[in-house]
Amino acid sequence: MDEKQQSRGLNISVLWHNFLRVLPRMIWLPLVLGAALGFWRYRQLTKNYVPVYSASSIYRVIANRGGKMDITSYGFYLDSNAASNLASTYPYVMNSDRARTLLRERTGSPSLPASVSCRSETTLLIFQSTGGNPEAVVQALERAADVFPIAAKGLTISFSLETFEEPDRPEHLRPINFPNAESSSTKYAILGFGIGFAIICLLAYFRKTIHNSEDLNKLLNIPCLAVLPKVRFKARTKKNAAVLLTNPYLEEGYAESVRSLRFQLKKQEENQPAKVIMVTSTSPGEGKSTVSANLALSLADQGLKVALVDCDLRKQTLKDLFAVKEKTLGLVDLIPGRNRTPVTDALVQVPDSSLLLLSGDKVAEHPQNFLSANSLQTIINSLRKAMDYVIVDTPPSGLLSDAATLSEWVDGVIYVVRQDYLSHSAILDSVQRLSEADIRFLGSVINQAERNTSRSGYGYGYGYGKGYGYGYGYGYGNKYYGSRKNDDTSESYQK
Repeated sequence: MDEKQQSRGLNISVLWHNFLRVLPRMIWLPLVLGAALGFWRYRQLTKNYVPVYSASSIYRVIANRGGKMDITSYGFYLDSNAASNLASTYPYVMNSDRARTLLRERTGSPSLPASVSCRSETTLLIFQSTGGNPEAVVQALERAADVFPIAAKGLTISFSLETFEEPDRPEHLRPINFPNAESSSTKYAILGFGIGFAIICLLAYFRKTIHNSEDLNKLLNIPCLAVLPKVRFKARTKKNAAVLLTNPYLEEGYAESVRSLRFQLKKQEENQPAKVIMVTSTSPGEGKSTVSANLALSLADQGLKVALVDCDLRKQTLKDLFAVKEKTLGLVDLIPGRNRTPVTDALVQVPDSSLLLLSGDKVAEHPQNFLSANSLQTIINSLRKAMDYVIVDTPPSGLLSDAATLSEWVDGVIYVVRQDYLSHSAILDSVQRLSEADIRFLGSVINQAERNTSRSGYGYGYGYGKGYGYGYGYGYGNKYYGSRKNDDTSESYQK
């Protein structure tokens, strides 16, 4: 399959993925639109509805033969001709003064209570009445049949009417214009439901999030160092569900992806070394703390002296991530005047690793006062001299200015973007704020990637480029790989 075909297939895959992401949050839209349009149509049909009733009576016309021999064919001709003449003269007869006088004498009203028309079929005279009241409809038929023969005398040949079919009783009449509100409302409800789903499809089409390394590279124009997959654990291993390289239940693919991140980072440092590296993201929940922790673990496993610094002074999370129980000192404690302990003495060793951690128990009420203090530079410089790498975990740069303030003391930044999590505009705004601080971007990382939307094939250590770092000898020791197990059913949480 060529690149164009792959791109076309990916677009369909991404569109379907976006649709499945938008659908749970917007499923109310087609339901509401369908119900609203269906109800509106039902109300429209029933609100202004006026029932119309109709009834008919049929009479056989018998023309006067005038004493002539009653030959069957001749009699039929006379009766048919009389019926036709009567039907054509009916409007004039019933609107005549004579008919009005007869109606007033017999009913007290010069007009019929409902509209009555008349037509002929062979020898039959059919009276058809319509109106909004079934009783008035039947009364109009009876009065027309009673008055019309008398009012029509002298206008045509002599005739008589013989009842052929009487009208239905009023209680048996049903409206002839009853609207099919249920069927029409159902059609409108289906239409509204379809419009709602069309809107969801449009939202999915215009939903601009990061799905793969190519999306991220086009948006930020900085290299994507790695694609880290979403990690899941089996239910029986939920008690040990930390997404850390020290977890023996962590799936192998994630460890390979971290290896790729480490290798790509070193390639970025070939021309311009970076010892103090800041890891940040746009918003909480993207997994930047987990990425910084695993990158630090991976570097420390190579025999390097690595310190991981928790610079989120509002909430110290790295200590809990590594399950460090003893009381420790953090940046808030090391500000001169509060504690004279050297920064190297405040570092604690992470269990099952040579990684050193600086994460305390206290938080700052006004973090900017600490981060902008010159004493912070002293702490960072002390770590720079004592360590091969210093990984600094900061608050999200899209919400707080802490990362931009810290950028003055670091050599570069790794930007973490969770797959299909935030809009392009949110990511760009956050990166723009960091760019204004004249910070060096070492690269970006796509975190929590799904298999079906990652063009780079889920992560598995391939990252940016064509498989760098998959077999270059940067392996982990037996303490990580010797007891590692692949468990893949329960999703983990990444900070």
